[in-house]
Amino acid sequence: PFVPGSGDTAQYKDNMTALGQLIGTFPEIARNSHFVFVPGNNDPWGQGALPKPPIASYFTKRLGNRVTNVTFTTNPCRIKYCTHEIVVFREDLLKRIRRNSVLPPTEGTEIVKHLVRTVIDQGHLCPLPQRIRPIYWAYDHAMRLYPIPDVLILADRFDSYSINYESCHCINPGSFSSGDFSFFMYFPVSRTSQYSKIPKK
Repeated sequence: PFVPGSGDTAQYKDNMTALGQLIGTFPEIARNSHFVFVPGNNDPWGQGALPKPPIASYFTKRLGNRVTNVTFTTNPCRIKYCTHEIVVFREDLLKRIRRNSVLPPTEGTEIVKHLVRTVIDQGHLCPLPQRIRPIYWAYDHAMRLYPIPDVLILADRFDSYSINYESCHCINPGSFSSGDFSFFMYFPVSRTSQYSKIPKK
């Protein structure tokens, strides 16, 4: 995790610059894509209460100078694409909920379905007590899921999945860098997603 006041500050800033340079080597992607950065637990000040603020411009300024279509947003964030509402939430939610379940899933219950049902039925991205996962009361409305969004991206370290529940398409892309470089593509017209992976050379 990022440690304020340590050498991580310069390294983090340099990594952002390197990412901007990498994106710049693909002009068509840099010109036609919109990049959205949602902070996670390993980003600056990522260990505090929810919702998390955007990554500070001190770290992202050089990347922003190289990439024109880029947004540094909060965690969680909501993206409006035409008539679709997409909610993105980066948190190791499955591990926390399993650890603090009052009634754990019965044998044979798919743990992913149990997580998605809990989050959507509760209408809240983090249905845990304040002592387990603190939330700023003044911004608790940002954590609510009413009305239910079209797409819910629960970016977790757990294995990737894609399921539908109550007219909501739920996706966990999994870890890109520490996994097998897999990701999901979402198609708004058909309201479906496709598992993809960068092939090994």
